[in-house]
Amino acid sequence: MKKLIGFFLLSMILIQCGQDKDTLIMKNQLGIINKNTTIEELDKIFKNDSVEKFTSQSEIMREYRVFGVGGKPSLIFIPRVRNDSIKGLELVKIYSSQYTTEKGISTNATFKDVVDNYSIDKIEPSFSAAILFVNELNATISLNKQDLNLDEFDMGKINQGRIPDEASIMYISLWFE
Repeated sequence: MKKLIGFFLLSMILIQCGQDKDTLIMKNQLGIINKNTTIEELDKIFKNDSVEKFTSQSEIMREYRVFGVGGKPSLIFIPRVRNDSIKGLELVKIYSSQYTTEKGISTNATFKDVVDNYSIDKIEPSFSAAILFVNELNATISLNKQDLNLDEFDMGKINQGRIPDEASIMYISLWFE
């Protein structure tokens, strides 16, 4: 019995160590990135990646995009104070499936995967998505409205029972407090 318990504990430790901490989605944190991370620090973290900084008309940074293979954004960071890129981060939109939660949720997951692992605190419609609020992660998860068989501009209430298990995730917005 002691050997079985020891094996179980060792297995759990190896599983935890096997998950890449740089790509782990946690409450208020993406890997080593948190609300206090500045754009200059992002430049260092993503120095080997293709990055684009989008500005408004007054050259103030509004978005920091990290591109993945194929030229699509894998991450989009929004500074906390829109007119000051050194004040930290408000949120990150996660499009790449390489970023996962401790419970294995990524953009490759389905609505059923999310429901099986997290409590959905609220569901709100947008023009193109159903937005799931997951307070445990301080995140919102956007599901493609086309997967819900809803009109793109249908802003009616969406309850959990209307969402098919296989509805796909468009992106995960991780909010920094």
